Amino acid sequence: MTPPTRHFTPHLLRRVLDVFLAFAFAVLLPAQSPNPPLARPPQPAPVGPYRIAGTLVNAITGEPVRRATVEVLSEENSRTVQSASSDGDGRFSLDHLPAAKYQLTASKRGFRTAFYDEHDEFSTAIVTGPDQETSHLVFRLTPGAILRGVISGDGGDVVEGARVMLFKRPLHPLQGERTTQADAANTDDSGAYEFSNLSAGEYLLAVVAEPWYALHGTQGPPRPRLAASPANTELDVVYPVSYFDSTTEESGATPIVLAPGAHDEANMTLHAVPALHFSIAVPHRPDGSVSHAELRQTVFGVDVADRGSDFSSIRQDETMEFSGVAPGHYELVQGEPARVVDLELNSSQQVEVNGGTPSHAINGLLQNASGKPFTADLSLTLNRIDQGRGQNLYATIAHRDGRFVFEAVTPGSFTLTAILGNRILPILSSGSSAAQHAGNILTLRDRPLNLVVNVSEIATRVDGVARRDGKGIAGVMVVLLPKDPQAWPALTRRDQSDSDGTFTLRDVAPGQYTLVAIADGWALDWSRPAQMARYLPQGSAVTVTDRSGAFLHLASPVIVQAR
Repeated sequence: MTPPTRHFTPHLLRRVLDVFLAFAFAVLLPAQSPNPPLARPPQPAPVGPYRIAGTLVNAITGEPVRRATVEVLSEENSRTVQSASSDGDGRFSLDHLPAAKYQLTASKRGFRTAFYDEHDEFSTAIVTGPDQETSHLVFRLTPGAILRGVISGDGGDVVEGARVMLFKRPLHPLQGERTTQADAANTDDSGAYEFSNLSAGEYLLAVVAEPWYALHGTQGPPRPRLAASPANTELDVVYPVSYFDSTTEESGATPIVLAPGAHDEANMTLHAVPALHFSIAVPHRPDGSVSHAELRQTVFGVDVADRGSDFSSIRQDETMEFSGVAPGHYELVQGEPARVVDLELNSSQQVEVNGGTPSHAINGLLQNASGKPFTADLSLTLNRIDQGRGQNLYATIAHRDGRFVFEAVTPGSFTLTAILGNRILPILSSGSSAAQHAGNILTLRDRPLNLVVNVSEIATRVDGVARRDGKGIAGVMVVLLPKDPQAWPALTRRDQSDSDGTFTLRDVAPGQYTLVAIADGWALDWSRPAQMARYLPQGSAVTVTDRSGAFLHLASPVIVQAR
């Protein structure tokens, strides 16, 4: 079962949706003071003959977790039905519950708030009723990890106001997953930063900062470089983007491995180097007018610096200059149509911009498999899945007639996501009108791309039960895999079986599938056909059609296989 707010969305696509919606709201909504939270209306005391009880333990040490809050939530709307505190032995009991399916959650300071038997964004719901054993649960709560450190400069002086960015590597490099930003913080007046309540895993640390004493001849938007005095030249310094353990190369970043509940330190020293200054020929539009140029720097695909050109920086020799630039890797975006020049800047220079990688437009048409027009505009995102440098996420709008365009996309491989309202629509196929392929992966090469994308507005909920030896098995990974492996990233659906073995797979598009249930299968990379091949022969065939309706209940159980 999926926890609330993440109930309807697969893991990979949910992350893309979160990033896109955060971007959209930040851009489209005016700043406003938040409304005070509404008081939660009192809930009537539950009345019923059943109870959910057990022991809350530290997942690492096995010791009881005392005075933690345990809640049962309604499966329909995630509202609190009843709450209790664990006693001195970690025991808890929630009584007088009617027969129903409940989400069970626990929280305590110093531990990561979790749902019962949580894996990724899935968990096991507790089903009360006749013949259901729900009074001897063992709820394992994992301590949150802490990473702290101090950022210093040359001579040991602390660096205040440094931007410290924390990135997490994916546990399984599923197709479409990349290293993603987990958190960010600014150092205080002692140069210290701290990240708390972190999950276990591999992290990477990057620091962006400016020496407090730096003078670059000009401040604000880049202008023609002023003659610098010897004193100013000495202060014309910068900190390059730096990675733990004190390297300036993204590829040389040292992973920080955090165990559950670990308290680790990662201190870094930044070294100031002379600032660079480079000039480019003024970019012109086809009509002869001047266009802007943009200098862009990314860290693991996340923008950390965007500097636009200023018309006042144009000199008599038809060049413009960027000043106070740190050595490192950049993308220079200039001209119309835009060209992207990869720059590895190590010295002040004039940059030749006639080369570089041209960007291209991706034009397309969304087609509804039902043949009906869309009821509203759709949001589209492109998420880069290759490991090249550059922008990771592109966003645009598809109008009700299905037409869309992504402007100025650099070549690479991407996953395409279509969002209608708060729903991610399954993408059945994409490609040219003459050559369609299953799934939502597309590749942009050295020319504009014209796409036809077939999506399904019809979505079926598939319900079933996972059993072994005639008994429902809890906590099993249930995976619905399309027959065509090319469609796995777009159409695969997963869930975790509840305490009675039942499961629900949401937003299933019409098609042919194989359903498998794997005990303790959460370490498997389900996106790799080689890993899943051994489970497919014992899986169950499932067919979903546009006539299946909103609900499809599987008449036969799926057999639970050992990992």
